[in-house]
Amino acid sequence: MKKTCLTLTAVLLAVFLFAGQALAATAIPRWPEPAWFAQLTSSPPVQEEEPAEKPEEMAGQAELTAAEQYVFAAINQERVKRGLAPLAINPELTRLARMKSKDMAENKYFAHLSPTYGTAYDMMRREGIRYSYAGENLAKTTSAANAVSLFLNSSAHRSTLLNAKFNQTGVGIFQLGRQV
Repeated sequence: MKKTCLTLTAVLLAVFLFAGQALAATAIPRWPEPAWFAQLTSSPPVQEEEPAEKPEEMAGQAELTAAEQYVFAAINQERVKRGLAPLAINPELTRLARMKSKDMAENKYFAHLSPTYGTAYDMMRREGIRYSYAGENLAKTTSAANAVSLFLNSSAHRSTLLNAKFNQTGVGIFQLGRQV
C-alpha cells in the first residue's frame, strides 16, 4: 500500500490597526459567535488619551512578504471600494503583528491575550507606539486569501477593517508547516 504524504500549512495572521489622529471612539458590539468562528478573532477598538504619532515621524518602510502584501492590498481595495481612505502600512505595527503571529504558532494558542506579550495594546504601549484608536484582527487558516475572505465575511472583523477612524495598519503572517 502506497503512503501519501501531505503538507499542511497553518497561516497565523495578525492585523494591527490604529488611528494616527485623535478621534472619538465608539465600541463595536459583540455578538455570540458560532463554533466555526473559532478560527477568527477580533478585539474591539480601544481609545487612548495620548497624542498620536504623525506618519512622517515613522522611520522606514515595512517590507511585506507576498502574502502580507496580498492581505494589505485586499483590505485597502475593499476600503476604497466603500469610499474609505486606504490604510498606510506602519513598519512598527507590522513588526509587532509578525511577533504576535509567530508567538501564537510557537506557543500553540489562538487569542488576543498572549502569554508572552499580553494584548496588542500592551505590545504597542511597551514599544512606545502612541495611538488614539486601535484594533486587532486575527485569523488562523490555510492561506492569506482565505484569511481576507474570513475577515470580510464576518461582520465584526469587517467593521474593524472598514472603520473610517483607522489610517494605519501592520500585517504579520507566520506560516507553520507540518507533514502528516
